[in-house]
Amino acid sequence: MSISLRLPTLLALLALSLPALPVTAAETPSSRQIEVQASASIDVLPDRATLNAVLVEATPLVEMGSERNGDDTAKAREKLEKRSTAVINALRKMGIDSDHLHAGNLSVYNEQQLQGDDQAAPLRERVIVQRNLDIDINDLTALPGIIDALFANGIDRLEGIRYDVSDREGVEDKALKQALARAHQKAELMAGALSVTLGDVERIQETRSPVFRPMMMATARSEQADSATYTPGTISVDAGVLVNWSIDASSAKTN
Repeated sequence: MSISLRLPTLLALLALSLPALPVTAAETPSSRQIEVQASASIDVLPDRATLNAVLVEATPLVEMGSERNGDDTAKAREKLEKRSTAVINALRKMGIDSDHLHAGNLSVYNEQQLQGDDQAAPLRERVIVQRNLDIDINDLTALPGIIDALFANGIDRLEGIRYDVSDREGVEDKALKQALARAHQKAELMAGALSVTLGDVERIQETRSPVFRPMMMATARSEQADSATYTPGTISVDAGVLVNWSIDASSAKTN
């Protein structure tokens, strides 16, 4: 018998001698799950704030290209330093300690201006010296008085008020728990509508980490008072989750 005739027979005998492998894909039941997305938003009252006050000094305006007095910038800087010191000392007298006062570095830059409406006239320029001062306030009832003191001591403008809460982690945890509770509620509702029973939690994922959403500051001035009253409103905190529950096998077989 030739080799070419014996080869198919040998291959057939070899195939019969190999162990049979289970077809796992066909025998494994498909995973049956309920997937739920849920979110929660809670509103909390702020209990602290940060003010950003700005002090500015400027050199005299000169035409671009003309000679400047080299002492003008130094004088503007010296004047700004004295004003900053006066504001800080006034705040310290009100009981605000150094840990809650943050004086930023001096910012020096050129500013250009038109000479009225004459577009053909040479531009004028000057040097601006600026310093920002952040004030942390843990007692919001003191806020109006502190703002009045800032303007009384010569700040040029108030950039804004940033409201916050002391226990950020506690508020974030509360929002996350509410999102998880809502996810469980939705999953139970879906399982009940389909006449199945929830099994174990298979996967939990944050779809949105708890985020503090900024709110606008509302202000109002009373006609009977010189100082303004400030109504901060509330801070909204959002959280989102994605949760997968398995469907109980016994309930799944009956449906």
